[in-house]
Amino acid sequence: MRRKLIITVLILTGLVLICSPFIKDALIGFMSTRLSAEKLTAVQLNENDHRQASFDFGDFGAIQPPSFFETLKAGAGADPEAVVGQITIKSVGINLPILKGTTSANLLAGATTMRPDQRMGTGNYPLAGHHMRQASLLFGPLMHIRIGSQVVITDLKNDYTYEITGKRIVPETDGSVIEQTAEKQITLITCDKPTRTPNRLVVTGKLIGVTPHDAKRH
Repeated sequence: MRRKLIITVLILTGLVLICSPFIKDALIGFMSTRLSAEKLTAVQLNENDHRQASFDFGDFGAIQPPSFFETLKAGAGADPEAVVGQITIKSVGINLPILKGTTSANLLAGATTMRPDQRMGTGNYPLAGHHMRQASLLFGPLMHIRIGSQVVITDLKNDYTYEITGKRIVPETDGSVIEQTAEKQITLITCDKPTRTPNRLVVTGKLIGVTPHDAKRH
């Protein structure tokens, strides 16, 4: 009896290990859809943006692809009250919630803000996101973005459109890319590989337009 129990446990453990990458990807896809800003209102997003947030990974060098068990743990902590907007990059298929605070849970649900003082359409607006083995998840598609592509972020009051102007690889220790700037720009940051790596892909763009969010519905 004991031998059968041990064999059963070993088989189940093996199945979990085999299926864990698929389970992890499915959970991440579910979280990013569940926390979509489009399911909230502009008032709710504004209230969320005034809440206190944690920036555990302010030195974005600490942002690394999560393990299966880290994903399970963080998934339980994904908080709708952290959602402050949505980012859409049609050219590479990105459509993710923007969450305030660079925490493990937030990073597994969408794109995360990296400074407590950042505001859409003002100065530098940096966002971090994971690069997963399934290239279509989170910020993985940024590897294929091209100069001239457009990025739209929204707080459901206004849509802020940026045009990509730069794309480079920097060391994970280069925290200068998230600092405030006089120019109105967006900075998107992810790992340059879907594995632990000392480098980061940094994509930058300039603000080219601000329109009322409801305008696109008329």
